[in-house]
Amino acid sequence: MCKNAASFRCQPTQRTNIRECMMNNTFARILGSLGLAALPAAAMAAEHQLTALGTFSNQLQSSEIERPFFEDLPEKFDGRLAVEFRTSDEVGLSGFDAMRMLKLGIFDVMAIQLGYVSGDEPFVLGLDLPGIAPDLELSRKVVDAWRDTFSTRLAEKYDATVLALWPFPGQVFFCKGELTGLSDLKGKKVRSFTPAMAQLIEYFGGTPVTMSFSEVYPGLQRGVADCGITATLSGNTAKWFEVTDTIYPLSIGWGIQAHVVNNAFLDQLSEADQTLLVESMKQLEDDMWALAVDSFADGVNCNTGQGTCTRGTPAQMKLTEIQEEDLEALRTATLEVVLPSWAESCDAVWPECSATWNEVVGPVVGMQVE
Repeated sequence: MCKNAASFRCQPTQRTNIRECMMNNTFARILGSLGLAALPAAAMAAEHQLTALGTFSNQLQSSEIERPFFEDLPEKFDGRLAVEFRTSDEVGLSGFDAMRMLKLGIFDVMAIQLGYVSGDEPFVLGLDLPGIAPDLELSRKVVDAWRDTFSTRLAEKYDATVLALWPFPGQVFFCKGELTGLSDLKGKKVRSFTPAMAQLIEYFGGTPVTMSFSEVYPGLQRGVADCGITATLSGNTAKWFEVTDTIYPLSIGWGIQAHVVNNAFLDQLSEADQTLLVESMKQLEDDMWALAVDSFADGVNCNTGQGTCTRGTPAQMKLTEIQEEDLEALRTATLEVVLPSWAESCDAVWPECSATWNEVVGPVVGMQVE
């Protein structure tokens, strides 16, 4: 269960970092907005009360799978568990401070966009580095290969347990005007959300602009960015087709998310209920992978108005076919820039990082950090 809001409030002094104090006060505001006291009497009588933070409400993964999952979870526990679920945007969070929130125990279960936190914790990106897995089947093999390493590091540093690792559909380019291939990124301002993605954009001559998902639409609208990178259907449900013209469906990554649980909460559960929670979250993970498969093509169809659009809004964006030379250029950029830079930053905080990646992920993708 989350901490008391008063314990996070502070006033900046000469001894208190102002940014740190602002973050603490933000967390206090979040805690104050969580209304477990307003839950029905039956929920308050539950043996355990779980606060869960989800991804963003305007994403299909949240509305179709995540929110219904947490709303139905108490029934699986036969009333032993009460759940309060909030999406990140509902509590005013962008996602970039997720690891700090995890460490402080603000929520019991959290959805974490790994790319958002990879600047602070580079090891998390070992399963979704741009360019290492051009298709979803290979991405799942990479996730499974890195899962034990990820889980061990998370437990050691944050006293938390991984419950699920799952993707969005392929992260592709939405751009104003034309984009005929990666070479057209030169001179464009491109929204990114990981350091590795930013390096990839720079490699092709673009200027990376770091934004959370909720900031992108107005950023494109105001000219802060010329292009945005996100999943095909996520961009559609967020109405990016209103502020961009071209979609280039070359996937540079899969926006892998994690659902994690604080061990302080997990340890309160009986062994049987721990197993039930883990198994339930495994089903959520499988459902998310299935949705990623189904929604990639659906997102392209919806954005371009071609074919059947079942989950989004039909639009009239121009579709640029993937160029064969771009597949090779992406692999070259990954080997020359993305992997070495990531390895340097990850080894700086965890000396075994790149060597471990070479051993467990390298053989899966046919790449090595040199």
